[in-house]
Amino acid sequence: MMEEMVGSVLVVDDEADIRNVVRRVLAKVSDVPVLDAGTVAEAVSLLGAHPISVLFVDLGLPDGQGFDVIDAALARSKDVSIVVMTGESSVDHPISALRRSVADFLLKPFSRAALLDAWERAAQRQRENASRPRPSVRAKERPSTDVWREVHAPEIVGEHPSLHDVFATIERIADTDATVLITGESGTGKELVAAAVHSASKRTGAFVTLNCAAIPENLMESELFGHVRGAFTGASGARNGCFVEAHGGTLFLDEIGEMPLALQAKLLRALQEKRVRAVGEDRERTVDVRIVAATNRDLEEHAEAGLFREDLLYRLSVIPIELPTLRDRRSDIPLLVRHFIALSNQARGRNVDGITSEALDMLSAYGWPGNVRQLRNLIERIVILKAEGWIGPNDLPARVRATGPTALGGDPLEPQLPAGGIDLRDAVERFENALILQALERTGWNKNQAASMLQINRTTLVEKLKKKDLKPASGG
Repeated sequence: MMEEMVGSVLVVDDEADIRNVVRRVLAKVSDVPVLDAGTVAEAVSLLGAHPISVLFVDLGLPDGQGFDVIDAALARSKDVSIVVMTGESSVDHPISALRRSVADFLLKPFSRAALLDAWERAAQRQRENASRPRPSVRAKERPSTDVWREVHAPEIVGEHPSLHDVFATIERIADTDATVLITGESGTGKELVAAAVHSASKRTGAFVTLNCAAIPENLMESELFGHVRGAFTGASGARNGCFVEAHGGTLFLDEIGEMPLALQAKLLRALQEKRVRAVGEDRERTVDVRIVAATNRDLEEHAEAGLFREDLLYRLSVIPIELPTLRDRRSDIPLLVRHFIALSNQARGRNVDGITSEALDMLSAYGWPGNVRQLRNLIERIVILKAEGWIGPNDLPARVRATGPTALGGDPLEPQLPAGGIDLRDAVERFENALILQALERTGWNKNQAASMLQINRTTLVEKLKKKDLKPASGG
């Protein structure tokens, strides 16, 4: 028995018979719960839902490699004991296993005695982990988050808890080679997070970026894997692809959801075999590349619709990182605004002193469908045109002013009647437009949620949008 073990055992193998044998053998010698999975996707899901102390894992799985599961397990806990089970005898596997601190390597078919020996060694490691003293760390002795961010993520500004969760994840996975899938709306900073993942890692190679949406389909394979001279019309010379350029480093595949299906199959093969073949070349090259991918699409929906390979999705999303929208972290807007003013002053030779509280309130109330990128572009434009002085409400676009708390002057629930009178119908129209736009911007133009905020029917909201010709602002 192992009362010291605080987690469960996870057995990962695509053969149900092997999983059942391991479960039965372990049930006779321990009361520790035993979970099992037949694919990388199932294993990663269980790792996210249960604390795992011991991992028995096969290397050849239907949707990837056992090393993907190992990386995901180590990213969650450095104390997990890992036992690799495989029917393959390639020398590459033990080397890769040792690099990941794998303790045992069982070659199939293994005997019951060999399994029990591996289990006992794993149990002993867990007992040692449990008895090892954990030194207390005073607050002043803890590594400074500010220092870590200054080194690895200097361009990511904000103090919202959702950002701190992102940084914590990056720190935990930094020393692994686990693939990372970053999701989030356009403009949330996915490339900055990918760069932070690379910076925090121990990889010494380059950080290479490929925007899958910007490359024509007929050139995508060449961009990824390279080509030899004369491989196709216009190939006047040989060139390395992104995989070779990123050897020893990180390859960031932005907008991965736009990659054609035919290329997805070749990308999956490259990830599984760690080898690539240039267009027009016979031989393959071995590459050591960590993949970080990003998308603003729902890849699970794409996979269900047949637009994205499900096995590639599982392969990419070993470590998922979801970025918050700017409207979900409005408390960071003042920090971002002041940061972008300073950057724009320096880059554009301007001398803007700052922003008034009234204008800042309007920016904080706006919905920012283009997220941080849209805010940065707007502040840069205002700084260029303003040149000096303080940014006030009149310097903001009409759409931003319309959603601000002072859109009608003073408290919108207690409007002030100007001395010269007012066009009541026009004022009521502007007031209604401002509230509708504010609700839509705050919900990312989700009509169901906006209608709920306004306490009207969705059909009523849709009719008003058509009648008033209200549309989302552009990302810039």
